[in-house]
Amino acid sequence: MSIVNWEYYNSLHTKVNSTDFVRYEALAEKEVREVIGVIRFSAITEDTFGYDVLKDCICNVIDKMVDDADSGRGKGLQSVSNDGYSETYAITDSADLRNDMASSIKGWLSGTGLVGAY
Repeated sequence: MSIVNWEYYNSLHTKVNSTDFVRYEALAEKEVREVIGVIRFSAITEDTFGYDVLKDCICNVIDKMVDDADSGRGKGLQSVSNDGYSETYAITDSADLRNDMASSIKGWLSGTGLVGAY
């Protein structure tokens, strides 16, 4: 069962449409589960302290995944230039992208006790 449903996500965020939401939500939960740990994650209920923060974190992970996919981060791309506009990304491979995502998740869940002492 998903922690975040479409109605909750759509009330706060708009980067994913309803048809893509299920896939992105599952991927986001997977990323969060890997950071929290499978055993701790499986014990989470709606009564768990920080559950609402966890829902917001999953929504933020969905948005971050969309942003990263749209920008080309983690795909070996280091610099983009288009008619005087340029962007440079320090994250050039999928391992760097996963580490950045894990760091973001730890930050979003900081203070909840869900990720240990963060």
